[in-house]
Amino acid sequence: MVSKYDYRKRELGDNYYGAKPKKKNKLARSFGLLVFFAFLAALFIYVFPEVEITIVPKTEKITNDFEVIIDGSLEENDLEHNKLSAVAVTAEDGLEKIFPTTGEKNVGEKAVGAVVIYNQTGLVQPLTTNNSLSSDEGQIFYLQNNIEVPKAEVSAEGTIVYGMITAKVIAKEGGEAGNISPGRLTIIDLLFNKQSKIYGEAKEKFFGGSDKTINVVSEDDLKNAEKVLSDKLHPKLKEQLLSKLGDGQEVTDKMIKYQNMKIEKTVELEEEVNEFTVKLYGRAETIAWDEDKIREILNTKLAGYQKDGKQVVASSQDVFKVEVKEFDLDKMTAKLAVRAENQISMPVEADKIRDELKGLSETEARRSLLSKGNIKDVRFKFNYSITNKIPQNGNRIMIKVGL
Repeated sequence: MVSKYDYRKRELGDNYYGAKPKKKNKLARSFGLLVFFAFLAALFIYVFPEVEITIVPKTEKITNDFEVIIDGSLEENDLEHNKLSAVAVTAEDGLEKIFPTTGEKNVGEKAVGAVVIYNQTGLVQPLTTNNSLSSDEGQIFYLQNNIEVPKAEVSAEGTIVYGMITAKVIAKEGGEAGNISPGRLTIIDLLFNKQSKIYGEAKEKFFGGSDKTINVVSEDDLKNAEKVLSDKLHPKLKEQLLSKLGDGQEVTDKMIKYQNMKIEKTVELEEEVNEFTVKLYGRAETIAWDEDKIREILNTKLAGYQKDGKQVVASSQDVFKVEVKEFDLDKMTAKLAVRAENQISMPVEADKIRDELKGLSETEARRSLLSKGNIKDVRFKFNYSITNKIPQNGNRIMIKVGL
């Protein structure tokens, strides 16, 4: 019996089972992939790789210490003899500020009382309303009238009788503190050797002193106001000085002279106010010099070290310090002490090294470089490389000098 599938097979013939892939097509695809990956590998081996080589050369520190004279009388610089002309720079400005009063004054009633004044000397002692009597607590009193204290005398019985007189006194300042208790008062205007022989004594407590405190401008308020304004004005003047400097010109804080020219205030000492305004006018002056010229002097000295192929190389260890030793702003002169520390080394011949390292491995390249007498250390940074070999293409080898 013939099935319907057999009829179909006869109808389609050899195409019944479909077309079979050819073996050579598989080989072609495999070969193409192989070529692609080989090409890609070649790119990462010969084309893409690059290396950055940082060479740290051996260096020797050289130190230069020298002095430079700054002189305003010079019309031009004399680098051969380390002399530079000076330029005068000045700035003037003012600053105003409102301050609160912190002083207090007792304007209450002044205490009064009676004092018996004794004189143990053989001379009459005149006293005036300007003489001051001080209690043990430091309260000051004035005589209300001019007086003469009688001298001491010898009585008929042969005893010494002190001269004495009773006088009225009034406290220097108001306040209850003037209501002192009985006690001795020293006449502080007299010579010290007289104060123990001529003195006063209160027999009864003083009275009448009362307290009433008001805010006034104290001496400390005025001094503090000037100090605060000075502290704020001086930086402002310095900023103006610096803004006037030309290219390369330098000054130091040590040589800036500040002056408070004038102070204006809206109050007087001990005036009764809660706040007051003060304006301070100031001036700053100095002399400037051209620091670039000092570096020129230094470069001349450094040139003497650059022999036998040695070169000065810039590094983070370099020091360039200028210190003011002496100065006179009135004469516009100064003496500067300069200290410079630099590094000197044999030159790194980048082109020659680049040719020597082509195609070497990192280990071989490191060994080659460190075998040179002028190289202390070397660092490699490979990019787009799968072999860590130095590229054959010199354009892909970058050499830097680091310290």
